[in-house]
Formats: sequence, C-alpha cells, structure tokens
Amino acid sequence: MSHLPEHQVKNLVTRINRIEGQVGGIKKMILAEKPYDEIIIQLNSTRAAIQRISKILLEAQADHSLMNVAEGGELEKEMEQLQNVIKQYNKMN
Repeated sequence: MSHLPEHQVKNLVTRINRIEGQVGGIKKMILAEKPYDEIIIQLNSTRAAIQRISKILLEAQADHSLMNVAEGGELEKEMEQLQNVIKQYNKMN
C-alpha cells in the first residue's frame, strides 16, 4: 500500500479500529443473548464498514494504475493488477 498517502492509511486504520470495536460489541451481544434482529443489524453495519474499506482500496488501486501508466508504467502490468483488485472486490458483493 505504499501508494496510499499517509493520511489515507491513518483513515483506513481508524476504520479498521472501529470495525474491531463493532465486532467486540457483537460478541458481547451474543454472550448477553440479545435479540437476533439486533445482532444482525450490527452485523450488517460491520459488513457495510468493511465493504467501504474495500471500495476505498479499489479506488486507490485505480488511481495508482492510471498514474503509473501516465508516468510511463507498463499498461499491461497495471491493468492486470487492477483486474486482480476488481476480482477480489467483486467476491465481497
């Protein structure tokens, strides 16, 4: 991820930390035998947060690939990397 600006890395780490908190909260809800619908709401919220991080990374890869090609990078190599990221992103949906 060396192509991400430091502020974006910090943003992603902050998001991951929040997700860790959400998962801990879900665990506590299960142990406290909270209603299933409430637990599922929290699971959906966590999944959405993870998908948002995935989208940010996909966009960063697209930007990185375009910038590298514009600066003389190998088009085929960059396209392959971008396609791999898109494949992984699509597996989440």
